Amino acid sequence: MLSYHNKDFINSEHGRSIRIMSEFLASKAILEDNQIDKTIVIFGSARISPQNKYYQATNELAFKLGEWEKQQPEKYAICTGGGPGIMEAGNKGAKEANANSLAFCIELPFEQSTNAYVDEHLDIQFHYFFLRKFWFLAKSSAIVIFPGGWGTFDELFEALTMLQNQKTTKVPLVLFGSEFWHSMVNWQRFVDEGLISKDDMNYIHFSDDVNEAFEYITSNLSGG
Repeated sequence: MLSYHNKDFINSEHGRSIRIMSEFLASKAILEDNQIDKTIVIFGSARISPQNKYYQATNELAFKLGEWEKQQPEKYAICTGGGPGIMEAGNKGAKEANANSLAFCIELPFEQSTNAYVDEHLDIQFHYFFLRKFWFLAKSSAIVIFPGGWGTFDELFEALTMLQNQKTTKVPLVLFGSEFWHSMVNWQRFVDEGLISKDDMNYIHFSDDVNEAFEYITSNLSGG
């Protein structure tokens, strides 16, 4: 049997590097085959219901960004983690705008199944979190983060760390829901304690209004 047909080997400790490379290259191939140049990434809780104001704001913002995307020379996709809650709202907005609705999904013991609004050909599945995180940032031209739990905060601070250390191109990063974000994190304390510089806060834009967030994102993307 050829080694790459040997499932016992591929799924073993020895085959881990092959599994990692496969996830990296398969994701790259799907994006290239579909000519996805850039993404607008939406993060947020999987546990937020469709009745929640943040679900509705996500859906509206994703729809507006999807409509905007169709007028651009480069091919964008609205990108989420593919699950329910905020992620579903983002993909739903993209689908309603007939825009590219992309998901980087992850195997989890709970909560995670691909929502119904992800384009079938843009449903990219991951086992490894670090590869999923890589692709979230590698193609992102803007990041919008709605209220969420530990996973959302992990994605937020991963993005801020990469931006602060210039490991990724500077992109507009919007924290939607000022009251939530200021009640959860004492941002000024980071500056006062000398743990970050005052200028580091320029990576963050707080917003409570869909239209304002849309204008901020698109004006930065278009260089306006």
